[in-house]
Amino acid sequence: MTAIGILALLIAAGLGRRGLRRMRHGLRDCASLELVRGIRALVTAAAVAVFALALLTGERGLLAFAAVFLAEELYETGVLVLILRASARV
Repeated sequence: MTAIGILALLIAAGLGRRGLRRMRHGLRDCASLELVRGIRALVTAAAVAVFALALLTGERGLLAFAAVFLAEELYETGVLVLILRASARV
């Protein structure tokens, strides 16, 4: 489990880096969809980091928290993306 946990931490770091880059681009260029995609990548990075922590410590509660947190945040940002796309067509 330790190797999978360390791999998950590396994936979380990569997602976090990409999310920060996208957020910076979205804020600089006033690109709302890019900003939301950056937020989504950061949320995914946080969930993967909690998943890695759950694997490294053996806490099942953290694993459940990571899954519920990720599902809720992906739903929330998905709805936001749909709203932004619909408003761009008008």
